[in-house]
Amino acid sequence: MKITVTGVDTMLSEEGYAKVAREALRQYPIIWERLVYLGKSDNVTFRVQTNDDNQTFLIKIHIATSFIKSKGDIASELIWLEALVRDTNLVVPTPVRNLQGNLVTEISTDHRKNKSMVTIHKWVNGKVLAREPTSNETKNLALLMAALHRHSMQWIAPEGFNRTIYNSDHLYSSLKQLRQLVNLELISSEAFVHVEESAHKIANVIQSSKREQSNWGMIHSDLHESNYVFYEGIPRPIDFSNCGYGFYLFDIAETFMHLSSENRKVFISSYSKVNQLQENYFELLEAFFIWSIIRTFAFHSLNPNEQQSLAENFPSVIQDYFIKYLKGDNFLLN
Repeated sequence: MKITVTGVDTMLSEEGYAKVAREALRQYPIIWERLVYLGKSDNVTFRVQTNDDNQTFLIKIHIATSFIKSKGDIASELIWLEALVRDTNLVVPTPVRNLQGNLVTEISTDHRKNKSMVTIHKWVNGKVLAREPTSNETKNLALLMAALHRHSMQWIAPEGFNRTIYNSDHLYSSLKQLRQLVNLELISSEAFVHVEESAHKIANVIQSSKREQSNWGMIHSDLHESNYVFYEGIPRPIDFSNCGYGFYLFDIAETFMHLSSENRKVFISSYSKVNQLQENYFELLEAFFIWSIIRTFAFHSLNPNEQQSLAENFPSVIQDYFIKYLKGDNFLLN
């Protein structure tokens, strides 16, 4: 994937980010009253409040973590969101175009000509679950993902559309990042051997899996309990910043990391009533589940404050998942 050097200064203070947000809002048809700081992870976000409770927005200042996204990459995320709004009945974060009709607004952050990439979406009402979803909520979550995949199966991306591709290269990139914990002596090289062997096994699965309209396309790739909200019992997806091209089963595997084994069974049952699962889906799901662990650990290893916790959890994760996967023992629904 192409890497650029465009991005916001990650050392800005909260007020510095607020200044960027206020400057960006001048380029949108929004009469706003207050900014509420929400936090910083992949992006810095503020809720934009107006004098109308039905007109609330989310402003997102895109910053660099493991890689820096170009303006085109960010715009492509919003192009897919616009297509979902146009083509489906799903409630998603609807992008707001600026006064020039652009999806992404560039704001200068200092006198060195650094630029911040800013986007605005309509606020999605709902509540984040602070618990495991119920069986019925899991059914609805599966139907949501099935609807996203159904759209991907028929959607044709416009020319110039550019998003992350979740393939073996992406897997090995995560593996390389995770190896830094070995270099820091936070996990043992003996334990990491199981991760490397698993990654090679998964890479073979990825490369031997034929990409077809029914199993590969645009995916959310990060649909966990912080990235969907429930409104009147129906889940609504939010934060599409990690969306990209991948296997639909990889999308499911990412969500399975945050579901109990019983809810995984419910999810499969509900999803398969809408989209037919391929014959070897279970084998692929277990491989992609391990891939999801590698990806998640690699992402969190970028944060020095989380590295010790990862190291403490590593031995049990190796025992419960990686060793079983390498032996061919099923673990996903146990």
